[in-house]
Amino acid sequence: MATSPLPVRVLVAGAGAFGKEHLSRLARRSDVKVSGVTDTNPSALESSGSGLGVAERLADPLRLIDEVEADAIVIATPAASHVEICLHALSRNLAVLLEKPVAPSASSAVPLLAAERSSTGFVLPGHVLRFSQDHVRMVEIIRSGRIGRVIYVNSRRYRDDSHAVRYPDTDPVLMTLIHDIDFAQWVTSSDFHSVLARRSEGLGYRSVTAVSATTVTGIICDLRTAWTFADGDLPPDRLEVVGDRGSVELVVGRALDVYAEGRDTSYPAAEGNDPLRNEQDHFLACVRDRSQTPALNLSQALAGLKLADAAIESLRLSREIILSA
Repeated sequence: MATSPLPVRVLVAGAGAFGKEHLSRLARRSDVKVSGVTDTNPSALESSGSGLGVAERLADPLRLIDEVEADAIVIATPAASHVEICLHALSRNLAVLLEKPVAPSASSAVPLLAAERSSTGFVLPGHVLRFSQDHVRMVEIIRSGRIGRVIYVNSRRYRDDSHAVRYPDTDPVLMTLIHDIDFAQWVTSSDFHSVLARRSEGLGYRSVTAVSATTVTGIICDLRTAWTFADGDLPPDRLEVVGDRGSVELVVGRALDVYAEGRDTSYPAAEGNDPLRNEQDHFLACVRDRSQTPALNLSQALAGLKLADAAIESLRLSREIILSA
C-alpha cells in the first residue's frame, strides 16, 4: 500500500496583512505543515498561530531559520528585511517564496543571485499575476499570435487612499505598480530602454503615478496607479495589450476580450480563481521536485526592480531616464 508523501515543512516570516493571507491558505492544506512563524510585532505574532497548530513563534526570523527544521520559507515581511532573511534562508538551503518587491532596490537585491547559485535552495519571486488564470490566458492569447506583434501595453491599478496612510514610506511604484511592471516584462519578453514617470500633487503618496516606459524592441508601456479613491469607489484593475493585428483587454474579475480576426471574442473571468493559492501550488511543487523550473526567477525580478528604480529616479529628477543605450 502506497504511503502519502510527508507534508512540506514551511516557515512564514511576516504575520502582517499579507503574511496572514499566506498563512490562512497554508493552514488549509494537508500537504503542508506550518512549522514556525516570525514577526517583530508581538501582537501579530501572538495571533498568527491561533488555531493553526504552529509549533514555534519567534520574533527573530534568523533564529527561526536556525532553530526550526523546515524545507521552505515564505517571506512576507517589509521589503527592507527581505534580503537579509532570504540570504540566511538560502545559506540553510531552504526554498524561498519571496514576496514583492524582492528588495527595496535592484542594487540591494544583487547579493541574492550569488547566494542562490551556491545554495541547493531556490527563490520564487512572489509576482502573483503570473499565477492568475485570467492573466495566464491573456498571455497565452498574445503568445498565440492572434493580435500580431505586440506594440503597446496599458495598465490601470487604483487603490483606496488608506494606502497612503498604511504605507507612508513605500513608493507606490514599489507597492502596486511593480505588479504591472512585471506584467509588461512578461508580455514583451524584453528589457527596457527608457522611462519617464510623472506624479500628481497630493498629500504624501495620495496621488496618481503614471509611468511610460519603452522596451529595447520599441514597445510602449503606459502603467498607472492611484492611491486617491474612497473605499468602495474603486474601478477594477484593467490591462490592455495592442498588437499590429488586434488587441486583448482584461478587466479583472469581469471579462477578457479579444479584438482580432474581424470579431470580438469575450471570455468570462475564471471562477474560483485564487492566484495566491495557485502561486503556493507552484512553489510547493518546485520544493518537492527540484528539477522543476520556477515560473519566475530572481534575474527577471531584478530587471523589474531596475525599471522601478529608474521610474523613482525619473520622478525625483523630473526627466526621462535611459536604462540602456
